[in-house]
Amino acid sequence: MRLLPLIFLATAPTMLNAQLLNGKTLVTPSLHLGTTDFGKPFTIAIRFQIAPEWHLYWKNPGDAGLAPKVKWTLPEGFVASEPRFPTPRKIVAESAVDYGYDDELILLATISPPKNATKPVVLKAELSWLVCRESCVPGEATLELDAATLSENDRAEANRLIERAQRQLPEPLAKTNATLESATATAQGGKTLLTLRFSGDDAKRITDFFPEEIEGFVPSYAQIKVTDGVATIPLAPASKDAKLAEVRGLAMMGEKGYEVVATVRQAERSGGLLDQTFKTEGGEKLSLWWALLFAFIGGLILNVMPCVLPVISLKAMSLVDQAGEGASRSVLNGLMFAFGALLSFWALALVVVLLQRAGAQVGWGFQFQSPAFVVAMSVVMFVFGLNLLGAFEISAPSLSGEVSKTLLRRDALGALMNGVLATTLATPCTAPFLGSALGFAFSQPAPLIFAVFTTIGLGLAAPYLVFAVKPQWLKFIPKPGEWTIRFKQAMSFLLFATVVWLLSVMGSQLGAEGVVATVALLLGVGVSAWLVGSFIDLESSAPRKATVWSVAILVALLSYYVAFERYLDWRNLDAKAYARAKSSGGIEWQEFSLELVERNVRSGKPVFIDFTAEWCFTCKVTEQTVLETDEVREAIERLGVVPVKADWTNRNDEIAALLKKFGRSGVPLYVVFPAGKLDEPIVLPEVITKEMLLKALEKAAPALSVKK
Repeated sequence: MRLLPLIFLATAPTMLNAQLLNGKTLVTPSLHLGTTDFGKPFTIAIRFQIAPEWHLYWKNPGDAGLAPKVKWTLPEGFVASEPRFPTPRKIVAESAVDYGYDDELILLATISPPKNATKPVVLKAELSWLVCRESCVPGEATLELDAATLSENDRAEANRLIERAQRQLPEPLAKTNATLESATATAQGGKTLLTLRFSGDDAKRITDFFPEEIEGFVPSYAQIKVTDGVATIPLAPASKDAKLAEVRGLAMMGEKGYEVVATVRQAERSGGLLDQTFKTEGGEKLSLWWALLFAFIGGLILNVMPCVLPVISLKAMSLVDQAGEGASRSVLNGLMFAFGALLSFWALALVVVLLQRAGAQVGWGFQFQSPAFVVAMSVVMFVFGLNLLGAFEISAPSLSGEVSKTLLRRDALGALMNGVLATTLATPCTAPFLGSALGFAFSQPAPLIFAVFTTIGLGLAAPYLVFAVKPQWLKFIPKPGEWTIRFKQAMSFLLFATVVWLLSVMGSQLGAEGVVATVALLLGVGVSAWLVGSFIDLESSAPRKATVWSVAILVALLSYYVAFERYLDWRNLDAKAYARAKSSGGIEWQEFSLELVERNVRSGKPVFIDFTAEWCFTCKVTEQTVLETDEVREAIERLGVVPVKADWTNRNDEIAALLKKFGRSGVPLYVVFPAGKLDEPIVLPEVITKEMLLKALEKAAPALSVKK
């Protein structure tokens, strides 16, 4: 049963043949007939005129929606065919894909008469449909057409309409220079991968594939890919006994669709990446104790990763403030920082467990795949940076507590919030040892996931706890004074640097428009902070504080509405459309797919996969210092290596599944597949050097490396 994530506002009344909503016409259906000869099969057109910005659906609506339905009442002996749909367009909204029509939809049906039928007929059609924009409204109408009442002009107009509709119908694939070579279904990790292989001169012109509904299976429409005449369609079986025998759909060449009917061959075993037993250390399982040790070391190393650098500055300020103070207060703050880190890791572990039980593929740093989370973190970092810079010092009213300045507090609550923020910013980074520990955790039951995440939190908090227990080690820090103010202001620029990094992540997710919208929001938030800092002080009355805070909040909310809801309209954007493999220094990266890797390795080409993400700071540093260097580029070209970028900036279940296959749960990960050896990948560590990568590339293509 199809799940419809739709809001049904109302069933609009049918007045004559028009669907109305709040006085506005959404859909106007009509019947059109152009013949006077009722002794042989004839064509009738069902036309739906659609209001601007609304759409109707194809016979397979996709992830959501309902196709128009027609129920005929015909004279005795007359029979109507199923309606023929024109080629639809793909409608992409966030991670959902639908197929439908704008402006107009014309369905054609063939009416077959009984023998000796000559008199004009009366045709009656009961129609139902679903028309959608941001919300959806069901509609229905009963139309009747008496052929005897049609004028010559009516029939002429109907014939022109029918001719136009016939030009919009899909054509047989045989009318092109492309043929369907094979259709194969293979089992992959509890799912089925349908692969259609086309050959011929026009095979590479196929840009997409629109499947009709497949009985017993639910396609992952957003993950359908067509490359070099090969279409891959991931399918989720609706039941254990589901069998895939035939598939129908449209091979798209530009905006023109060509009908494909394929008998599917079942492959006993795919032999693909997800079915391999890797002969490599990267796929081996750690024991629990080794995983916990790696988790602690990885958490410890996170303290020196670039992602956590802004929080290190805040912790440094806290240590400066505590210099010369009592040991009890220092220990309390250290424990609270550790507790904040643990709370955050427990929350992450809980989310991971819940998502995994819901069947989702998740990994380390998964929250940064959400543009909303990136925007929220940008605002938080910007506000804290303004606070450090001295733009405002007054906390919010009691309704929001001390949130606006908790990170700068010198008490236990400030230490707690430092721990929370340190964990939040640490998640895009995968430190050495951490990748293996997390790979172990993400494949374990809930108690072990919590155990590993707890150990990472303890590793992250360990240095702070040591300084809290041994405050005498901080005696080298001068007493607070004028220099601390300058130090605090200098640290604000680390937070602003984090905002710049987050803006680059937003750019990869929602394009340049997303960056503009985020900057506009930050401008509004900056004005709000300035209002609070300029017009409220310790002596301000309660009414004045309430007024200023109300205006400040209104400015921030208005900035969000104008930037994201009006300008960007980000609820209707496809984030994945902006996440493309990039070539920043000459390497011609290919976009990741399991089929691409399998095909190249089997054909005798070594393949290098860079598992990366725009929000992974470690990945970006390695890209600039190792991958995009002259030595690596020369080796890739000389050895005939196929470079593949597995971009995990946005959610991708294939990438998540392969990461899990390697015993990892996050990026970065670097893997080299030797030519012809799909089961013997060379798995490199999270932090690599040029020499390490070059050695792996040489090993993957030994026959080629000696030619030059």
